[in-house]
Amino acid sequence: MGHIGHWAELTAPDFVALDLSHAVAILPIGAIEQHGPHLPMSVDRDLTLAVLARTLPLIPSDLTVLALPVQAIGKSTEHLAWPGTLSLSADTLVRVIHDIAASIRRAGILRVMLLNGHGGNRAVLELACRDLRAELGLVTAHVAWDDLAGAGAIAGEDEARNGLHAGDVETSAMLAVHPALVRMDRAEDFGSAHRKWQAAHPDLGLGMAPLRPGWLMGDLNPKGAVGNAAAATAEKGQRLLDNAARSLARLIADFARFC
Repeated sequence: MGHIGHWAELTAPDFVALDLSHAVAILPIGAIEQHGPHLPMSVDRDLTLAVLARTLPLIPSDLTVLALPVQAIGKSTEHLAWPGTLSLSADTLVRVIHDIAASIRRAGILRVMLLNGHGGNRAVLELACRDLRAELGLVTAHVAWDDLAGAGAIAGEDEARNGLHAGDVETSAMLAVHPALVRMDRAEDFGSAHRKWQAAHPDLGLGMAPLRPGWLMGDLNPKGAVGNAAAATAEKGQRLLDNAARSLARLIADFARFC
């Protein structure tokens, strides 16, 4: 018999009664950082939790899947020029994840999935997953919710590829879950210098370009956002979050049977 729910709501004896043979612990990791003039600092935390909340009811009931409390602060050094941004160093975030994972291991769970909501965390989570595999023997993986949202079909391929921060995707998703926190009167189509970089130097840019420069958010747009936030709607946000939840539920079921 499986159990799907929140780690923090269980008692210590509850863990003894669980079938942990293929159990998965999910650690949501977000960020508290500026998101332009129209969105709150909490976007990456809030949207990660929104996807997770939609996902849990979709997971097959024979699995044991436990959602851990969110690690709200991530690595956000590219946003430190804006007041309000909170950030851990890469070293600190790796150590925090390691210590949480060690506690998961002591509880008898061997599979850990890191659910990411912030692009600046990606490289850190790649390192953390490999280190946890090597140091603790855990089966690990990381996934970003926005990679599962089907944004190209909803916001358009160009926006999905280039609307990097606080654009249509994140603004639409926030309109779906926390509309009172969104200032659409301040939303606009925020351009980005990276388009000019790629036009002038085809092999240099963001994403899949072979030569990828180190960049700070202010290098891309002085307002701290990139993408067409003015095009955002709550209806698009619901579709994005629902797509991500369905895909994540499938991935969790696959991961529970991996190794």
